[in-house]
Amino acid sequence: MIQRIRTLALGALLAGVALSASAAETVIFGTVTRITLGYAPLVAAMELGYFKQEDIDLQIREFVGTAVLMPQIATKQVTIGYPAADTLMLTRQPGKDPLPARFFYNAIRSSIWEFYVPENSPIKSVKDLKGKKIGIAALANGNVPITRALFKEIGLVEGKDFEFHTIGVGAPAYNALINGQVDVYNTFDVNAAQMLASGIKVRKLEIPAKYQQLMSNGYVTHEDNLRNNPKMLAGFGRAATKGVIACDENPRWCVSTFWKHYPQTKPQQGTEEEKMAAALQMLAARQRGNLDFSDVGNQRKFGLYSPEVWKRYVQVLHDGGQLSTTNIDTSTLYTNSFVEEFNKFDEAKVRADSRQQRAMP
Repeated sequence: MIQRIRTLALGALLAGVALSASAAETVIFGTVTRITLGYAPLVAAMELGYFKQEDIDLQIREFVGTAVLMPQIATKQVTIGYPAADTLMLTRQPGKDPLPARFFYNAIRSSIWEFYVPENSPIKSVKDLKGKKIGIAALANGNVPITRALFKEIGLVEGKDFEFHTIGVGAPAYNALINGQVDVYNTFDVNAAQMLASGIKVRKLEIPAKYQQLMSNGYVTHEDNLRNNPKMLAGFGRAATKGVIACDENPRWCVSTFWKHYPQTKPQQGTEEEKMAAALQMLAARQRGNLDFSDVGNQRKFGLYSPEVWKRYVQVLHDGGQLSTTNIDTSTLYTNSFVEEFNKFDEAKVRADSRQQRAMP
């Protein structure tokens, strides 16, 4: 009898363990570029078990461009994506099929898009780009509608005054710029930081402040998840926030952890310290956007969207000819419903957890 009781107890225990183990929900996370150090905070959160604590089994899948990713969200092939906002806005104008998606977390709170020319280029400002070849990573990238709007504002017509050339990211793109295949490279912060860290002699062009102050990528999901799975979304945002803080506290460990998970992204050339120094520049470039709360009056609330910035974004796209109307209900594009949950954790403990981690040699 005693043995039978022990057997039953052990069976119950194992069943409980199995139930607990199966409780984690698989969440497919879609990128908009090949994986770069910009995703290091998410990887850090995975490494520290923050997603597991939220019963989330996070799986990252790579896509190239917002326009490629968003249909995956709409068909529920991807649970959460990380695109720019403009593609969703463009589907809400008359005559378009609205995508059933909504942003729920403001991740990069300022513009990540920049323009670079070779150091000795005669081009001094974006107004000098008439007749020039504009290098971009992909036509599906989130910068393209905004860049079109900016160029229209300064009187440049696509196909007549400028043309886009797809050159990708990384070394091939840098070479295309330096070798004159394109006149200017319109790229994102982390890729630009890698170019600068590589010692390539380039110069950044300034853009109008209203474009610099637009938000960039955020976390988006199918609208059904907002109704049916709010716990998962709140947990995802909370874990992601912890990752940003962990990388802010211990950036060297954050970089080495990212390389551990994605060894193909670690540079082959240079000393270990040179590789780390360059990587820290790239991480810092992204963290500036992650930790910039000027859009919400410096309220330090991770994930919080500014209604005014959304309206300004619509106006910019309309003025640039990308939107046919400004009569778009921006409140249907995003929600701040989970912000309190995103920020409900002990930041001091997260920082202490991060400080205890050691970067790999």
